[in-house]
Amino acid sequence: MSVQSRQALRLMKFVAEMRKNNFPNAGSFARLLRRADEEESIPCTCSTRTVMRDIETLKTEYNAPIEYDPVNRGYFLLNPSWELSVPLMNDDVLSMSMLSTRLASDFLPEPVRSRANSAMENALAGNSSRFFDDAMIESILCATGIKSAVDPEVFRKVFDAWRMHQVVRLTYRKPNEPESVRSFEPHILAFRNGVWYAKGYETGTKDVKVYAVQRIGDVAYAGDTFVSDKKLIEDTRKNGLFIYPRVSDIRLRCDASIAFYLREHQPVKQFKVEPQTDGSLIITLKPAFEHEVIRWILGEAGKIEVLSPPELRGKIAAAGRLIWERNREEPASAKKTEKDASPEKKSKPAPAEVTPAPNVRRKKASAKAKPAQNTQKASDESNPARPGKPAASKKIGSKGR
Repeated sequence: MSVQSRQALRLMKFVAEMRKNNFPNAGSFARLLRRADEEESIPCTCSTRTVMRDIETLKTEYNAPIEYDPVNRGYFLLNPSWELSVPLMNDDVLSMSMLSTRLASDFLPEPVRSRANSAMENALAGNSSRFFDDAMIESILCATGIKSAVDPEVFRKVFDAWRMHQVVRLTYRKPNEPESVRSFEPHILAFRNGVWYAKGYETGTKDVKVYAVQRIGDVAYAGDTFVSDKKLIEDTRKNGLFIYPRVSDIRLRCDASIAFYLREHQPVKQFKVEPQTDGSLIITLKPAFEHEVIRWILGEAGKIEVLSPPELRGKIAAAGRLIWERNREEPASAKKTEKDASPEKKSKPAPAEVTPAPNVRRKKASAKAKPAQNTQKASDESNPARPGKPAASKKIGSKGR
């Protein structure tokens, strides 16, 4: 990378840091560049004197509205809408920018995704720096795929309010609660576990609020601005997005079947690993949110044993017993369906009536007629008055003569 390209990259990163309200100075920015060189292999390491010259270049050559804040001990932009026009970038800088845009487009919802892609196309065609102003990829925390649908218009307004330090009035829907109206200062926009969040203060107070963007209804600009709180940003970077109690001294015995991915995660999660002779691992976690640890342990389906603390072990055991109780037998609906379909309960169909053939019908009729004739004959013989039959002769006794 040429000297000119390195300086252009440094200038863009310095402006991005100011837009993120990180209040960079010569020393902190030089350290940031050193970490980027070591961890991301970006060749931009320089001295504090070089950073001071870059700051002076921004002021004199690009008329950047930069001001030093003695409270935060760093620089910030007086005009957040100011744009940096850098010299023509060479192929490697363009390729890194294009790669960042393409990766970010997998996570950004509309309409910011289209704006980022369009900005990158402008950068490729005319070397515009609009990508770094509109997309702000470096200042958005991306993690996994989006899990909840976000209204594009709502996201655009929240995104712009965060970027331009605008107070907003919004409607918010909490689970099982009626919709309410809030006045909010969006100091932080974060993407965590597949969900977008806005973190900041309720207007006029220091009450920290975290809103899930997919639960935000209407959004309108209130017409007021706010100054980004660096302490809130630093605290969030250090302690996380949410204010939950953390559990310390968590020791877990993990089966050998999941040891490979734990070793992959160790450099990032920074937990202590103790390999065992059977291939399993005993790991000691850094202070973590209890509900997240419980979900992870249960998600591994019995491949993790809690060694300490005993309270966490008890909760995992209780959850396991509840899972077993609810799943040890078939659901009642399945039993009912099976019972209704059992052969014993099925009604037998009525036998179909068979019409006999004509010759069979005649034989049956003749068989019925014969007994009738015999009956008739017996009747005639017993009835002497019946016409057509000879009456029995009457013997006359001697008295009649």
